[in-house]
Amino acid sequence: MKQSGWRKPTPGLCRANILADDGERAPTSKSRAMLAVRRVAPVIGVRPGDLMLLDTLVAFTSPPDWEEGARPIVWPSNEYLIHHTGYSLSAIKRHLRNLAEMGLIAYKDSSNGKRWGRRGDDGRIVEAYGLDLSPLAARSGEFETLYASVRAQRNLTKELKRKITIFRRIVWAILQSDYARQPDDLWCQIRQRYEALAEALACNTSGNADLSSVCDAFEALKNEAEEKLRNVEPESPEENSSTGCFEKENHSFMDPTGAALEPHIQPTNHLQSVRCKSIENAPARSGPAERTWNVGKNDDIGNTSVPPRETERNPATAAPPVSVGDVTIRSVVFACPAFAEMAHGIDAYIRSWRDFVTVADKIRSMIGISGDAWAAAQAAIGSEAAAVAVALITDKYSEGKVVSPGGYLRGLVLKAQKGDLNLARSVFGRMNERHGKAEG
Repeated sequence: MKQSGWRKPTPGLCRANILADDGERAPTSKSRAMLAVRRVAPVIGVRPGDLMLLDTLVAFTSPPDWEEGARPIVWPSNEYLIHHTGYSLSAIKRHLRNLAEMGLIAYKDSSNGKRWGRRGDDGRIVEAYGLDLSPLAARSGEFETLYASVRAQRNLTKELKRKITIFRRIVWAILQSDYARQPDDLWCQIRQRYEALAEALACNTSGNADLSSVCDAFEALKNEAEEKLRNVEPESPEENSSTGCFEKENHSFMDPTGAALEPHIQPTNHLQSVRCKSIENAPARSGPAERTWNVGKNDDIGNTSVPPRETERNPATAAPPVSVGDVTIRSVVFACPAFAEMAHGIDAYIRSWRDFVTVADKIRSMIGISGDAWAAAQAAIGSEAAAVAVALITDKYSEGKVVSPGGYLRGLVLKAQKGDLNLARSVFGRMNERHGKAEG
């Protein structure tokens, strides 16, 4: 490591300096480098606050800085970073140290410890001291390879789960038939194995290896159940013959009736209430910070099984189409950890919806949402709903799922104007995901 005497050397900082030398020989672009690291940030342990500051540093560079033989060195002062990001000085230093230890940036210190630099008439860096982003250039290819592997694993997981769902439905349909309710030891064993596999699937947290084994076991169980069903005597069994390990059940209201055997028509336009699944499983009702959301019909940001409340509204009224309802500030903060961490990074305190809107206004500028887009969202869906939308977008942006936060927010505004916006279900869906990960 090149010693300057300004900071204590560590293995991570030494590795960052080696990567900086490699990055000088690895031409790339700043958009490609940021996209690569953003896609794998959760995998390599880059936290949202670190990623947001890295994005800010990359914005200071020019295209020639990423060419072969050049180094993308930036020299913003801490005061400028504090003003630009909204982070406190201690947060800025902490995030910079984390980025260096993870091998994403390197320090290039001057003799007096100050950051400074100058460019020539052609816009290229002539001399600079500060924060060297060359390690990011060196690792762009590594991150792209890692993302391809992660995406392949995700696709494999999706395919295995799809197969398991098909096999489970087939076995369950067979077990629900009258033939499988006969007093037979083999049917009893098939049912017990089905229940054991379903439990193993629910507890699986080891990745695709165990999931593949469960898939193979479900396929074998499906084949065995189908073989057993093919060998059953053709005559229908007595309805009262359900004994042994099975209990008699009444399915008269579950199965289709009539000669056509058509499925029942379920109405989908009934009014339903959204139930909040917050940390206390229900929102408090003691003050203005615990008000509720009236939501639309479609899920615009996340998926969940929680049914939405559909409200009728008159387009001619001046009231915003999305207003405060069953969602609490506590539930939004729990569902959006990246937003919460950024709020903590700027030393924000949220005690009311007014505080929440103020914090969202600061963070939206940090993730690239313009004042015009923010104002349009507030006018269309209300300040509090717009703040919740910013919180959800912040997390998706930190996960690499949203490339243009401002454009995404404008898209939500268009859906709100059509009455198709549903933020509450998105919040509850992300809460369910976090609860599932915590329990898993």
